Amino acid sequence: MLLRYFGHSLFTITLESGTVILTDPYNRFCRYPRRSLKADIVTVSHHHYDHDALEIVQGRPAVLDEPGYFLPADEVIITGVPTFHDNHTGARRGKNVVFSIEAEGLRIVHLGDLGHLPDETQIEAIGRPDLLFIPVGGTYTLDAERAARCAELLKPRVTIPMHYQTRFSEDMGIAPVSVFLQLLHACPEPVMEYSVSKETIDKQPALLVMDIQE
Repeated sequence: MLLRYFGHSLFTITLESGTVILTDPYNRFCRYPRRSLKADIVTVSHHHYDHDALEIVQGRPAVLDEPGYFLPADEVIITGVPTFHDNHTGARRGKNVVFSIEAEGLRIVHLGDLGHLPDETQIEAIGRPDLLFIPVGGTYTLDAERAARCAELLKPRVTIPMHYQTRFSEDMGIAPVSVFLQLLHACPEPVMEYSVSKETIDKQPALLVMDIQE
């Protein structure tokens, strides 16, 4: 599969079959480039404008925006796990859905705007990620310290930070990815695209930073 990052919480995952999974689309948001992307499946972790802009998605994708067990394409299993957007059981920012995507022998977990550490029941429902997309910018989501603790709990093979301040969102009031990286004493070179399979996952670095597609 091939991963691309478009900033904030928006990724595309292109499978060998050609099926494209897209996560948390945004439209007019900060100074990010306007997007128009093709996808067969879209996951929406919560209905805030910077995560549910389905109008940028071409075609008629299957849209998953709630907890449950889904079979949206051949050999693709997606589980939506209910969580919260804050550390107050949703009282401040509402609910959030963590999506666990199983395809090509790998489990890709997108935490959306998770605002708390998952409990044992949620950890079991999510499963151990091969690839973990985790928010690290704080303010609206996990901050760097809690993101590091969350990764310890979920035990992913590869951790990929998201939802942090970038050159396109300097006024958003969230921390840059460097805060998370400093906490882990890591300095990985950003990559523009990331190709991975079940045969190569064990040869991949444990922490990956993805550059943003222009």
